Amino acid sequence: MKNILLVLSFLFILNLGYSQNSDFKKNEISVGLINLAESPKNQDILFENSYYFVPFSHLTLKRFLNEQNAIRFTYYRPINKSNEKPFDNWNDNSDYKEQVFKLGYEYIFKQKTITPYLALDISYLKSKSSRFSGGGITALYSETESKINGIGLSPTVGIQYKIHNNVFIGLESNFTIFNLKEEKTSSQWSEVDPELNEPETTETDHAVDYVFNPFVFLVKVKF
Repeated sequence: MKNILLVLSFLFILNLGYSQNSDFKKNEISVGLINLAESPKNQDILFENSYYFVPFSHLTLKRFLNEQNAIRFTYYRPINKSNEKPFDNWNDNSDYKEQVFKLGYEYIFKQKTITPYLALDISYLKSKSSRFSGGGITALYSETESKINGIGLSPTVGIQYKIHNNVFIGLESNFTIFNLKEEKTSSQWSEVDPELNEPETTETDHAVDYVFNPFVFLVKVKF
């Protein structure tokens, strides 16, 4: 028993000395400079292509437990896109807003000039979209609003390259599987023919979906 206590005490002293090592930086901040992101689904009017580039897409804060393990929090810049146009004979106006946060764990392989790493994040997504369309001879209009909340898991692979002291550049790729809850409200009315009017209806649906972001170029600073 005495030997076990001595060993544990020795390991504790080593760990304490390691944590106080001036060469070990406990924190890191990284910025996603260029992100190739998958477009939100069912938003073809606003996002014409399946993927699009997002500059300065997100900010990640990390707290290192040791040189190979870290806890990370990621804040994504909100998406806010609209194609609103002045009212004309025909209208088709859409709006989309999205916010994503991630909290997870990162494992860094042995530190070298080029270092690979893996991460697993818990992701939270919140979005809201709306579409107003109609007009023409029948003056028939429809409006739809959708609210989505989702929780998901995001495995990530990455590699970083040390360019100067505690400054790194890196590439990441991540894939998120979401469990989504959607609440959709829709209505329809006509200024000419009341028989075409439909009362407002609300539907709730659950679905599993995925988002694949092929790569993001990062700049990282440890401190």
